Amino acid sequence: MIGFRRLSIASLFATLILVAIGGLVRATQSGLGCGDDWPHCNGRLAPALETRAEIIEFSHRFVAMIVGFMVLGLAILAWRHYRDNPRILRPTLGALALVIFQALLGALVVIQELKAETVVVHLVGSMSVLALLIYIIGNVSADQGKLRVEADAALSKQSVVVALSVLALLMAGSYVGSYPDRPPAWPLINGQLVPDLSNVVFLVHFVHRALAVVVAVLLSVFCLRVIRQKENHPMAARFAHAAIGLFVLETLVGAANVWTDLNPVIVTMHLFFGGLIWSSLIALAVVTGPALERVAARRTLLTSPALEGR
Repeated sequence: MIGFRRLSIASLFATLILVAIGGLVRATQSGLGCGDDWPHCNGRLAPALETRAEIIEFSHRFVAMIVGFMVLGLAILAWRHYRDNPRILRPTLGALALVIFQALLGALVVIQELKAETVVVHLVGSMSVLALLIYIIGNVSADQGKLRVEADAALSKQSVVVALSVLALLMAGSYVGSYPDRPPAWPLINGQLVPDLSNVVFLVHFVHRALAVVVAVLLSVFCLRVIRQKENHPMAARFAHAAIGLFVLETLVGAANVWTDLNPVIVTMHLFFGGLIWSSLIALAVVTGPALERVAARRTLLTSPALEGR
């Protein structure tokens, strides 16, 4: 069904926009722009939008509502047209459940007044929604014959591992964001490779940067390996190019966070690029996953009788 595929792609882009707005909320410290009310905003469903914080926080909630309705639409279409295809139906229903969980978790974030651990879990939920939507798009594209199968179980598993390392880095970055103090200099902290780790601010920034180095090595080695196999895996190679290029930009934007004293635009870009890197690696894992071979085989099996009757 073409409409399902288009809606799933639109839902993915809408979720990426939601992630970016979430970064803006964090960067401008607008998380309590609606007070501690939820789903109301300062006591009203349609607030006056008198302050910047209120506008940004309400925009985040409004886009989240749009994403929720889009995923609900996907679930309805999947139930109607793909009830006999668990590889599409199950992740779609899972995405709907996760979006509902994210909404409730968002309420908890507000009620707990932006507790760092809750914000980190909320970020993980957002990345999980992106991953499910990418998986859905891959499966429905293979089911419709719009995606070349590049199955390689080893590459797919390795891509998941690298993606999880990126997620760990994003989680560390989110936790660092709970310390609004001016970040220490970059690339050294207080002029030292290993600063005084008894200083909590130095400690969280050091862990984040050390993890970034580890992830950079893992991602570079993996992506270069995929790129060298581009003849057999052309689409996977494109995602690998995207991931490694975005990581370079992400590193520069991370440095710019420090150089600009956490300029809201730069901070928002930092999270947005992180989401794109995660999405690129998940997409790579999906297109090389053996599951797509089974989806393509199922499509061939279903269409063969029609072909034989011609």
